[in-house]
Amino acid sequence: MKRCFLFIACCLLMRLAMVAQVPEAYPCIVEFAATFVNHDGEVEEIGEEGGSYDAPLTVRFSVELTDTIGFEPLYEWNIIQIKDNKEAMHVRRNERMTEFTFKEGGNNISYRVELNITCRYRADEVYSCELTGDYPITFSLQGSSVQLFNAFSPNGDGTNDVYRVKTQSLLSFRMKIFNRWGQEVVSGDQNTLTAEHEEGFTYYVCWDGSYHGSVVEDGVYFILVEAEGSDGIKYVRRGDINVLTKSRKEDL
Repeated sequence: MKRCFLFIACCLLMRLAMVAQVPEAYPCIVEFAATFVNHDGEVEEIGEEGGSYDAPLTVRFSVELTDTIGFEPLYEWNIIQIKDNKEAMHVRRNERMTEFTFKEGGNNISYRVELNITCRYRADEVYSCELTGDYPITFSLQGSSVQLFNAFSPNGDGTNDVYRVKTQSLLSFRMKIFNRWGQEVVSGDQNTLTAEHEEGFTYYVCWDGSYHGSVVEDGVYFILVEAEGSDGIKYVRRGDINVLTKSRKEDL
């Protein structure tokens, strides 16, 4: 009886071995990309060497595999934040293509993105292979800043015709401008103001020098700016704005 049981067991194992299918090829990574759209509307790829970028930064991660017939790929994107030289899991995603917006930045913060892929063989789940992405990327977000200027000349000569605020890596921005009597002349935020990008900085166009459709008189006006940076700094800035529509020659 015991020999009969062993014979039946051996036959079943041999049949399972015959049924089991051996893959002709195993999956491998053929393309890995981390891309974002810059301020000029161009798609750029973040390389392995990384870099420093303006916040907030939205990055699309994708991977392409070859020889996946018969396999079920399982993806794991690990986005790790390195803060004050200490690593912590920031977020984990499991899609082949995923997108994430990075908001926290500063001199003491950087990010590393790793990819792990498990390819499970569908036929009988006997064969599996672990693919560890050889493409970890690291990058950081720049620290924030807000700079106010104290004069502009809305006289239509093409030079310094609008009042702008120079910023970097802000998550929010809002401003109000008042005349000498405390009346609000204009206001806006990051959603309503025109943003111009030059040499890694963002300039918010705050005022064209008009009020109720007419250019204001020369004089001193006042600006209030409230903003929050990617590095957690909260700004409350006040400043004077000298409106100068006349040239020196006109005063002579």
